[in-house]
Amino acid sequence: MQDKKDKIYISTLVVFWLIFAFFILNVFSMYLIGPFIRFISIPSMVILSILGIVLIVLASRAKFTKISKAFFILTGASALGMTISGVLHNLVFALLIKLFGEGFLARMGDEPVFFILATIVCPLALLVGAIGSIILIAKKRIIV
Repeated sequence: MQDKKDKIYISTLVVFWLIFAFFILNVFSMYLIGPFIRFISIPSMVILSILGIVLIVLASRAKFTKISKAFFILTGASALGMTISGVLHNLVFALLIKLFGEGFLARMGDEPVFFILATIVCPLALLVGAIGSIILIAKKRIIV
């Protein structure tokens, strides 16, 4: 039983640090300009969302304290939410252009809700979850 708890604990920490690394890569790729940006940004967002799902599942199954479980789930959900919001932003914007025509872009501008979620809310939530998790890891207050 203890061996299973240790495996889940180590797996959760590994996935958490991978999410943190890919988040930093995504932040840098948002501000890089060049021909290779697609080769960095899109695969890293897909990997980040898959790791977010894995972290949510691992944190929900682990025997962690409630606060550490909340921080890990917040980190995983916001990692997943960045990708989902980015995709929904593009889909809703394409649907609005299809429905209202190309002049819609000049009248209203960009679709703001999912854009703000993908670029501001989810990255800030990921930072809050990551900082809280790092503090709890450093204080060794994760496992029940």
